[in-house]
Parts: sequence; structure tokens; C-alpha cells
Amino acid sequence: MKSKLGKGKTKIRLLVGGLLCSFFIAAAAPGLNVRATQTANSQKSLEERFLKADGKVLKNNSGTGDVVTLRGTNIGGWQVMESWMCPTNAGDQKTAITTLTERFGKDKAEELFKIYEQSWMKEKDFDNLKDLNFNALRLPVSCYNLLDEEGKLRADTLTTLDWFVAECEKREMYVILDLHAAPGSQNGRDHSGDKSGSLLYKDENYQNLTLSLWEQLAEHYKGNSTIAGYDLLNEAEGDEKERAPWGPVQLPFFDRLYKAIRAIDPDHLIIINAVWEPTNIPHPEQYGWENVMYEYHYYCWDGTDNAVTQRNFTESKVKKDDQAGHEVPVLIGEFTLFDKLPSWEHALSVYEEHGWSWTTWTYKTVNMGNWGIYNSTNATTPKVDILKDTYETIAEKWGNVDTETRFTRNDNLADLLSVFANKEEAKNNPRKWFHDVDSEMVLRAGTDATAEVVSGDSLYDKRGDGDVIKLTVTGIERIPRATTRNVCITPMVRNSVDATGLPYLMFYTYSREGNRALYVTLVDKNGATWSEYTNTAASPAAYLWDKVFLDLSKATIDVSAIIEIRIGVNVPGTYHFDDFYFAGSYADLLPEETEEMMKNDMGVEGVITDWEDVPASSEGKKAKKSEMNGLLTIGILAAICISTTTLTAILIFKRRKHNKGGK
Repeated sequence: MKSKLGKGKTKIRLLVGGLLCSFFIAAAAPGLNVRATQTANSQKSLEERFLKADGKVLKNNSGTGDVVTLRGTNIGGWQVMESWMCPTNAGDQKTAITTLTERFGKDKAEELFKIYEQSWMKEKDFDNLKDLNFNALRLPVSCYNLLDEEGKLRADTLTTLDWFVAECEKREMYVILDLHAAPGSQNGRDHSGDKSGSLLYKDENYQNLTLSLWEQLAEHYKGNSTIAGYDLLNEAEGDEKERAPWGPVQLPFFDRLYKAIRAIDPDHLIIINAVWEPTNIPHPEQYGWENVMYEYHYYCWDGTDNAVTQRNFTESKVKKDDQAGHEVPVLIGEFTLFDKLPSWEHALSVYEEHGWSWTTWTYKTVNMGNWGIYNSTNATTPKVDILKDTYETIAEKWGNVDTETRFTRNDNLADLLSVFANKEEAKNNPRKWFHDVDSEMVLRAGTDATAEVVSGDSLYDKRGDGDVIKLTVTGIERIPRATTRNVCITPMVRNSVDATGLPYLMFYTYSREGNRALYVTLVDKNGATWSEYTNTAASPAAYLWDKVFLDLSKATIDVSAIIEIRIGVNVPGTYHFDDFYFAGSYADLLPEETEEMMKNDMGVEGVITDWEDVPASSEGKKAKKSEMNGLLTIGILAAICISTTTLTAILIFKRRKHNKGGK
């Protein structure tokens, strides 16, 4: 009886358990189906993102989808440190590794480099880059931390690269894998990791090691749609003899790399870096290359501070590309226009016009201004002395190179890049007119100045058929004051303009002088004034319409109600102005506000309080006081002269009268 009862209970338990399992499975099925659908959709999305070349453009969905232009920056200095822009005094990466290994041992040396890597790039950095609207990052990698003693990919470094790729995938950014430092060095420069010389093209062992490196990377990343392509060799110059003419030793080795990768990964884009011109690299048909992209690096070393030279340089590259006639996509893989925002805007406009992809050099720098989108200083991010600093000192220095606490965003450059990275999104950026110059506008000019609205047709460089302001300044060179050497402009339609949240006042200027900072004064509704010179990053070129801007971040007036703008100049001459507006970026388009929209946003009335009064600045008061003292002195001297002259005349008259009476 007991046995049968036990068996019955067991059957009941199994039945109940089965029913419960069925219930839970049924209940969970929708969730399981959702997860399965999400996984399938995610995989489908990744497949759609896979890039291939189609003529002169890239297309997703393995070359059958939409055109994709890569826009972003390099992550320089992370896997390959360069002393000119990184916190180290090591001449190159190889020297740093060798020296620190000799001083502290292999394990300790590697710990230090890991500390640096983990501080230099964090998850927040990928958010910073995505916030700039970038869709691609070019990642320079190095054989020195990728390969072990046996020439195999190191698991720890591969894990770091996989993390980087995964973070980009989360944010829908592509990764360009760029072999920046190849075994034996492809150029003997510090950025190749070894500046002692270039042996790659002479040494078969180095060549085989480079081939093996790419074969292993291709095996690991084949099918990964976040990888945009394989950038075979960065600036593959060779040694002094191999650089001119460029190609005889480099191109056959590129072909070997291409074939080795294609044997493993037939699908990924392969990127070939020409040195330096498009005309130096042959048509892909010559080698049977398919699904390739050609890459160029553009640095105008002869005109780092000359906007005109930089424009001409950019235009010359278009001619070179046209001359070469390659039917392949183009990547400007490295470039900078230094500190000239008009040059940045012009170059990026040209790249966009021709459908070229671009990645700036670079994301982060130390003490290098606009070379980095984020920049630090030697004081904030001190260099490591690889020969003298202790292990603890190096760990502290390299452990404090994170972007959020140690680096400052180059806002002017970053704002411009974000606009070009996504022009469609940028069309919705807030912008406000102050004045679109027209013949009916009322102008007021100070002393030593005349202002009028004229046609721009007579100027060498034209901004369409519209009218422009002409300001003529006379007298000696000096700083403009409230009532001198400037033209005063009130808002178009509105009583005042609310510039809250808009960090730039933009306007266009033209003169034969060029390179003149303009003295701008803003007046708010209360009559308070704030003056500053236009930013030197946008100093205008001579005989060209150039856009200049005033940075409003330090304005001390009420920017929610600006009732007047005054444009003045120190140097006598003739200056022209057009299109005054507020914007969030140097590259933002002109506002789309209509007259009706402005009438619905009239602002408030204000009063100009300083026009008839003494200039507000102490220097102006001193000048006025000096002028009054001068006039008083002249008056006293004149009175003395008149009195003396009158007295003398009386004495002469009396003497003459006395003499006449004596005869």
C-alpha cells in the first residue's frame, strides 16, 4: 500500500510539475520571442551596416544600400604615444617600452602602459565623440603591444581592441583599423613607434611578421560590420632612398598585404594610404584590387597661419585627385587646418562637396591647441620622464590623463566639426538674425568714421547681389570708443534680440587690409555695454569675404535683450560688413527666420545711454579729460597772447602820440 501510494504521489507531482512548466513556458514565450526578435533585428542591423565600395562611394548593406560618408577623428596617442602630443618624453614607443622594462621589469612596465591606456580612453570618451555627430573613428594600432614574442596576437591587447569596437558599435560608429606602427617601421618616424630607421621593405622577417599580423586581425574581425575597413600601413614612406620616387617598394608590399587579407576576409574594405598625392598611386585595376579606398593625409606646413595659403592648398588637392582620376572612395585620414576656422570650414566644405570621408588628427593632445578636439597642458598633464621618474610617479601621471578631469574641449573647433559631421541635423540648430543688411537700415557712425549701405557688386569678392555696410575710418590708429571709429547697428524688425544659449555673434567682413581683429560692442536693453575683439581663430583674409565671430561666453551684459551692435576698427581704412546673426557654431548656416517670425518675437525696447555721454571705459574718460585739459591750456595761452598783444599795442600807440606832440 505504501509503495503504491508513493508512486501515485509521484505521478501527481510530475503532472503538476509538467502543467506548471507548461504554464511558465507559455507565459515566458512572448518574452523569449521578443528577445529572439531583438537578436535577429540586431543581427540584421549589423548586416545592413557592413560597408563596401561602389565606384567612388561607400554603401552599407554590403555595397547595395545607402551611401555612407565616414566623418570623425583619430584616436591618436592611445595605442601609439608620440612625445610631441602625449605626456611622455620618450622619443618613440619602442624606446619607452625598452627603457621602462629595463628599469622596472616586463610586468611592471606593462602595468604602467595599461594604466595609461585605461585613463586615456574611457566610456565617457565615446559619448563625447558621438555627441560630435561622428560616425567613424580611425584607430592607430601598434605591433609593439599587439604581438607577443612568438608573433601571435596578445589576448590582453585584443581584448582592449574588442572593447573599443564594442563601444563604437553601441553608438553606431564605425572603426577604421590603422596599422600605425608596423614591425621594422614603415617610415622611421616617431609615429611609427621606432624612429631609428625604416627596415620594413628591406627585411623579409619584418614583412612576414606584418603579413601575419594582418592575417590574424582579418581572421578575428572578418564579418564584423563595425569595422569599416583595414588601413594597411600609415604613411608608408620607407627610408630616405625609398621615399622618392614613392611606390616601387611600397606598392608591391601593399599588394602582398591585400592578397593575404583577401585570402581570409574577402568582404572588408581595404584602405591604401598614398604618400602623398593621389597621382602617386595607380589605378586599382593595375593590381586587380577590388573594394578598396584610397587615403590621403593633408597638412599645409607652408601656411599654418595663413588662411589664403591653406585655401589654395585644399584646392590644389582637388586638382590632384581629378588628375589621378581614380574611381574609388577617398578618405582624408589625417588633416588639420591648425588655428584658422575659416580654413577648417573651407576644407570640410570641399571634402563634403566631393564626397570624401574624413577623420581629423586627433581626438586628444597635450599642449597642442587645435591639433586636438580636446586639449590639456603640460601643467595639468605633466610629461613622464622615462629615465628619472619612479614607478609610482609614472603611475600617478599616466593614471591622470582622463578627458573629463584633465582636458578642455576646444569648443570653436568641436562645434564646427559637429555641424559638418551631420549637416542634416545642423539645419535645426537654433540661429537668430540680428540684421540682414538692406538699403533701408538706419546706421549711426562715430567721429572719425562714416557709414553707409552700398552695393557689394564693386568688390573683388562678392556675396551675391545684396547690399553691404561700408565703414570708412580716418584719423590715427587707436582703439574705438563708444562714440568714435565705429558703425552702430540696431536689430532688423525686432526691438531687441534674445541671444540666450547662442554662444557666437557671427558676421561677414571684407577689406583690403585683412587679418584685422574687429572691436565689437554689444548694448543691452538697459544701456549696459560689453566690448571685445573678434576671435583671432577667424581673422579675415584680405580681399575676401570672411566670417568672423565674437565669443559671448564671457559677456557681462544681459544677452537676452541686445538692442545694438557696434563694429569698430583700430586701423584707419575701408571695411565692409554683412549678415549679422547669433548661432551655436561657426559653421551654422544663416538663419531661416522670416519677417513674420521676427514680428512675433519683437523683444523689449531699450535705451542707448552712452552715445552723448563720456565713453564708459576709464581709458576713454582719461582721453576726454586729457582733451579738456588741452583745450583749457590752449584757451589760457590764447588769452595771455591776446592780453600781451593788446597791452603792447596801447604802449606803441601812446609813444607814437607822444612823439607827434613833440614836433
